[in-house]
Amino acid sequence: MEDKIAMNTYLKVEDVANLLEVTPSTISKYYLLFEKNNYRFKRSNKGSLMFSDNDVELFRKLIELKNSPGLTVEKAVVQLLEENIAITTQVIKKVEEELREKFLQLEQGFNELGQEMNERFKLINQQLDRIEGLTSKVEKSTTNSTEDREVLIERFKKGTLTADDVLYIMDNLENGERLDLLSKLYDLHYNFNPNRPKISEMEWED
Repeated sequence: MEDKIAMNTYLKVEDVANLLEVTPSTISKYYLLFEKNNYRFKRSNKGSLMFSDNDVELFRKLIELKNSPGLTVEKAVVQLLEENIAITTQVIKKVEEELREKFLQLEQGFNELGQEMNERFKLINQQLDRIEGLTSKVEKSTTNSTEDREVLIERFKKGTLTADDVLYIMDNLENGERLDLLSKLYDLHYNFNPNRPKISEMEWED
């Protein structure tokens, strides 16, 4: 647990040497070899070396690798840095692939959203066309009804109403108005035919 805490903080040369059980001069030799091969360690504002947990792990691997057959410390450093570059490249490549996949998902999502919006706009336009068509139809029907009414009034004044005219009027009346008209027509008919017996009120309702 203590090692974990130490590796999550920046350590000095002596701290790393104690952690890896080597001398401070050995750590100094190692970090100089790494920096000779363009690896840079963090330094404080005062210029003191500050080793991260990744740096400590790099030193640990070097200690294990330098004893391999055919390897010197210098060659082990170069090999570790090459492996480190390869690992970093793989990580970058993986991140790029993940970002590319996320971008494709976002692009697909935007395309699907665009298609959905187009479909909705299409439905809205269809509804607007229907409303416009119904409005036009109502206006035309109102105009026709007004014209028909004027024609019927003119015929009524001239006394030339036909049976079809009466039926047309009745079709365009509400139920109460229709009954009232039938009652008036009946009275009118009876006035012209006074000798014909009146139908009883019960029979009239039937």
